[in-house]
This record gives sequence, C-alpha cells and structure tokens, in this order.
Amino acid sequence: MNLLDLFVLQHVQVSLLKAELVQVSKDAGTQEAKVELNLTPRLLNADSGDSLPAYQVSARLTCNGGAKEGAGPMFNAKVGFEAIYQQVEGDPVDVAEFTSNHASLTRQLYPLLQQELRTLLVRLGLEQIHLPFDLAARIDEAQTQTVQVSGSVH
Repeated sequence: MNLLDLFVLQHVQVSLLKAELVQVSKDAGTQEAKVELNLTPRLLNADSGDSLPAYQVSARLTCNGGAKEGAGPMFNAKVGFEAIYQQVEGDPVDVAEFTSNHASLTRQLYPLLQQELRTLLVRLGLEQIHLPFDLAARIDEAQTQTVQVSGSVH
C-alpha cells in the first residue's frame, strides 16, 4: 500500500541538526560513506468515528564517512524532521497498517532531509561529498524500516 495515496503531508519541522568533522584531511579523494534513513511513526489522534487519523513520523538521515586508514576526511552528520501526515480519504488506516507501510513515505521525506544534510556538510567544508538525490532502496523489514544506501562519495 502506498500511504501517499491516502495521506497528505500536513506539517514538517526540523528537529535535529548535528555534524562533526572527526578528522581533517587535505586529500579529497573518493571514499566510502554510509547513508541511512530511519522512519519511526506514531499515532497522533485516534479515529473518533467522524475524523480520519493523523500520524507523526520521526525521520532521521545519517551519513558517516571516512576510514581510519583511508584518504579523505572522517565525518558524522545527522538531520531529523518531524512530519505530520493526515489521512484524507478511504477507510481509517490503523496503527498496524500504517506502521507496516510507512516506508512508502521515504520518496517524499528523503529529498527534504538530503537538502538539510547537504547544507550541514557544506558548512563543514565538505563540498566534495555528494549524496544520492533519490532512493532506489531496499527496506529491512526486521527493523524499524531502515533504508540503507551505500556507495562512493566524491
């Protein structure tokens, strides 16, 4: 189920901005970085019979780069948003169904998070770090629906 067919994004607020340059390096070569997106939903208001439910989704995007032995800077960066989704049509979606399908929201939330994370990296002087613009992600169903993207960054 694609929740974007039933829900609208009603509000987004930045809740976390954190970045750390662990090791400075004048070598700006290609390196590996891990980018991870975590979404955690919770019910805001229950179905009262007349109204459809709303959910708050905590979204966190982290990027960790560099290796102790490798070339290039070592860094850690994390941004977070709180997003409110209001159901606008269909039968009320319960907590279990929303939770099992909330990964469908990643294509809407990731670009917002990516832009904030990119700004943090630039402020650290890491202009050479390029994040993916979109996700062709695999969802790890065993956890809280974590989306992982790994690859080279320049």
